[in-house]
Amino acid sequence: MVRKRVNLIIMAVFESRKSVKLTIDDTQPLSCVIEAAQNINGHTAYILRVQRGHMVKNSWHISRRYSDFDALNTCLQPAGIDVILPPKKVFGNMGREFIAERQQGLQAYINAVLAHPMLANSLHVKRFLDPDKYSSNFIEIALQHVSMIFRSECRWEVVEPLPDMGWRIRKQYFLIKPKGETKERQVLSWVPLGPDHYLVDKDLQSAIKLLVGLQHPYIYPLTFATVRESGCSVIRNLEEDGTLRDLMYKSKPKNSFIKKYINPKIVIPVPQHLIKKFGRQILVALKFLQDKGLFHGHLHSGNIIIKKETCRLLEVENQLLGLPAYLRPKFVQLRKVQTLQNVDVYSFGHLMYEMIFGSPCLTPTCNSFPQECSVELRSILEATISTEACKKKGLPSISDLLAHPFFANLSSTEQEKVHLKVPPQLRQNLYKAKEQVESKIKEEQKSFRHNQQLSKVKIQLMSDEGRKKRLNERKKQQKLATTNTTTSLSSSVTSITLQNGLLKSSSEESSNVQKVPPPPPPPPPPPPESLISPLNPVSRNGPLSCDSDRKALLGSIECFNKRQLKNITAKESSRPKV
Repeated sequence: MVRKRVNLIIMAVFESRKSVKLTIDDTQPLSCVIEAAQNINGHTAYILRVQRGHMVKNSWHISRRYSDFDALNTCLQPAGIDVILPPKKVFGNMGREFIAERQQGLQAYINAVLAHPMLANSLHVKRFLDPDKYSSNFIEIALQHVSMIFRSECRWEVVEPLPDMGWRIRKQYFLIKPKGETKERQVLSWVPLGPDHYLVDKDLQSAIKLLVGLQHPYIYPLTFATVRESGCSVIRNLEEDGTLRDLMYKSKPKNSFIKKYINPKIVIPVPQHLIKKFGRQILVALKFLQDKGLFHGHLHSGNIIIKKETCRLLEVENQLLGLPAYLRPKFVQLRKVQTLQNVDVYSFGHLMYEMIFGSPCLTPTCNSFPQECSVELRSILEATISTEACKKKGLPSISDLLAHPFFANLSSTEQEKVHLKVPPQLRQNLYKAKEQVESKIKEEQKSFRHNQQLSKVKIQLMSDEGRKKRLNERKKQQKLATTNTTTSLSSSVTSITLQNGLLKSSSEESSNVQKVPPPPPPPPPPPPESLISPLNPVSRNGPLSCDSDRKALLGSIECFNKRQLKNITAKESSRPKV
């Protein structure tokens, strides 16, 4: 009885134990702002503030020199993009103006690099901005796990690693072959469990075994798959032509994705009759998975194999492993893409856009399409990736898209048998894991909208503060202008009063000068004696002639003073009368 209880406890512990999974989402975009530059030991170091996602709390500071930017630019040269790094300068590179100018150039460079989704997801950029999370040798780690798997599975051996074959940083690819074979080649991929993994080990292993036995004409089969606590290893046959994206870009499948996809030299869109055929096959495969309680969630042109005009889906296991989707940063911004069904429909719309125009849609939604797009294709794009559908109206279902006239007119050719039987308990656990993934998507969307509103309020407050500052400055200027005008008016009034005072004083002085009587003229000379007669009056100095009398009269008139007369009259009036 005791032994039975112990066995039950051990089984319960192993069933409830969950695998180790990553907590970091590599698809979250990184943003970078060069805040300052400082002199450290004779060289200039630039202080970078890096933020993951839209949460301000997920930010940190790092120090980078110009040589670090130059090394990053060298690693990104195979992409062939036109991103200009500020030129080197041997002499005079420590001047303040030169450092400020170089800082602006480096900011423009890193902004251009992060603007491209594939380039921003490369290991070189991630390691440059976040060395703590991406400094490990991921190829060596994956090779260690693969070697441990091959200890129990002795059928294969590793030929060579295929670094950067895919866009996922932690998913590594190896070219393998069966032992004893010389020509047959297969591809092994190893990836750790992602942050959206919610299945316990038992359910995950059961689901992976079901995928190994899955048979469907439009789903690529798995040769081998195994899941451990550290991650999952999957083996598939090697297709020399590669994926649909390789066919469109005319690239070699084994090359680095930076060289293959970021700036391809040749891009060939898919003809419309093949778009109709491939689109219907993809929709049939998606509907089959959804009917069985499974969802793809990672649909894009790099996860599709084309063989003899037959389209087959790859990476069906990614959703079970909890790996974040390639389009996750885009549909997190859209309030109507909240379920895994909607994620498949939204991803299908982006896939149709890439097949029609030969290049991926870089924005979350698209409302304008070139004129060469037919009416039926335009209606499909508007129903899946337009702003009206993704933010307001809602997306159609897979069944609705299959009933669309563009796909409904195509005769059904899927005659092969399909096989996938999901146990009821596993289906229920898959449904619970699906709900947890969808609740996480809703939380991220809510957080994104909240931060968007905060940023709008912050911008509004900054504009209000700027408006207040401008008003205060205007008031200060008006006050200064009024004080200046008052000062000028007072100074002008003072000058005017001073001038008036000076004029008044000068006038008073002139009046006072006029009031002073002039000195009396000298008496005329006495006339000659011959002219003296009894008829002419004689003065004190002798007799006067008529002319002299006139001159004397005029002189007395000029010398006449009223003030003396008044004084005399006042004196006479003051005298007592006799």
